Amino acid sequence: MTLQSNDEPVKRTYHSPRREAQADETRLAIIGAALELFAAKGFQGTTIKQVAEQAGVSEQTIYNVFADKTGLLVGVGLHSMTSGDDGSEAFVADLLAEPDPMERIRMTARFSKEQWTDGALELDRMLFGPDVKDPRLEELAERLLAFKLGLNRAIAEMLFPDSIRRADVSLDEIAAFATTVDSGPSITTLRRLGWSMDDYEGWITRLLSLFLDPSAVEG
Repeated sequence: MTLQSNDEPVKRTYHSPRREAQADETRLAIIGAALELFAAKGFQGTTIKQVAEQAGVSEQTIYNVFADKTGLLVGVGLHSMTSGDDGSEAFVADLLAEPDPMERIRMTARFSKEQWTDGALELDRMLFGPDVKDPRLEELAERLLAFKLGLNRAIAEMLFPDSIRRADVSLDEIAAFATTVDSGPSITTLRRLGWSMDDYEGWITRLLSLFLDPSAVEG
């Protein structure tokens, strides 16, 4: 046992991989249950009790992990940003394997549509809609914005290398543009105007194609 100078024992920190794995499983179960219930009932219509029953845990466990229902919503938002279980890895692999620039753009627009129609739009509305106002959500919004901007820049690098990108447009500009138009508020506005998600996919395809250098693609 290691002793301090005053001969008092130093407390050792004990890490249990098994306990940590169980905690991760519990957290994922709660997030999965919350996401399902939020999508079905909305944020206001979902209770901690319902989430606990769906996840097979006690209500106190949820409070211990997430503090309250808004904290749970933040946890769901963070999970959506960092989980990597949305098919993005397979999408990137397919994108890198596709030689045709226009087909890569079409693939990107299709993937975006699939993400938004697979629950991302509903989650965006819950996180940043008028129903919940909380500083934690404001902080999450900033983190998600930075994450999406970085992700869109990485995709722009794959779609528009120097050899086929218009010379008057930078990757940072493309990333900023994509982050703005490929967003929950933009899609919500278009849906209110009567656009379908297929219309949205075609629109994104046409807009992204404007960043290609026509002469480079034709050549």
